[in-house]
Amino acid sequence: MRNIGLMKAVAAAALSAALAASPLNRAHADGLFVSAGTEVDDESGYLLYAGVGGNIAEQTSWDFGAGHADTSRDFSSLTTTSYDAGVRHDFGTVALRFGIGGWEDSDLVTTEKLAAALDFHGEGWSFALQSEFRDSAFEPFDIDRTIVRRDGTSVTITGRADCDLEDVGLGARLRLSNDSWSWMLGGMDYDYDDPECAFSLPALDFLRRSTRDEFIQFADRLTNILSYAAGTNLMAENSFLESRLGTSVSYTRPIHTYSIYYDRFEEAFFGLESDTLSGGMTFAIGEAYELELYVGLTESDAFTNIGFLGFSMLFVR
Repeated sequence: MRNIGLMKAVAAAALSAALAASPLNRAHADGLFVSAGTEVDDESGYLLYAGVGGNIAEQTSWDFGAGHADTSRDFSSLTTTSYDAGVRHDFGTVALRFGIGGWEDSDLVTTEKLAAALDFHGEGWSFALQSEFRDSAFEPFDIDRTIVRRDGTSVTITGRADCDLEDVGLGARLRLSNDSWSWMLGGMDYDYDDPECAFSLPALDFLRRSTRDEFIQFADRLTNILSYAAGTNLMAENSFLESRLGTSVSYTRPIHTYSIYYDRFEEAFFGLESDTLSGGMTFAIGEAYELELYVGLTESDAFTNIGFLGFSMLFVR
């Protein structure tokens, strides 16, 4: 699994894992880290991200990160700003992390989330249970179309809608490692409530609790945009997914780490699937810096193949 949280510098667990497998001296992980990077794809999309974190106490750490992604010049027409913050405490063989985060496209949707993870770990292994609770508020949008209702009847809708959507994600991650090799497998499934909408015309209140299929029909512009974006490596983290599954393997040498990642995503609105394969090399620069370079390819039901490349820099004090 390509560590999207590390790329965007917004997940303490991912950063801790990266440091554990890093060519840098692990003793450096007791101090402050700063990370930043960028990613571009061959459809003119780009991502910028930065993050910072450190220790509050011997067994307690914090992290904060932010990112900006833009695919407005390609097929998805989406521009998002995201943030994430968290606190992690290690009790010895068990660690807990609690976090908050969110992302928005000012023309489409604003999303806020709460996250929690329970991480069991020992020498050379870790197993984490993960959860996310998300509330998404869509920008008001106009409707002028005919939809098919849940009972099979057709109805023409004209008006303006203001909708919210809540979902819960539950997942797990397994990581095994030794001095040279590291392997990880993880995934998450999402369960969505029915969208809740308010309409400019009282006559449309029968759609206040719409089914997902009804919502997809009368909110077709925004669901199409969000569906396409979910298939890109740049936007997969900031999207509405039905499920995600990924695995990675890394091999560490004295000053280099070589990694291969595979991710599979299914988006929530139309069930479109995408597969991403990428590979990268990480190497230490001096005592405190680490640079990762990576390239990859995404194949999706929604579009032709998209290639991407990126780099990230990590400083640990």
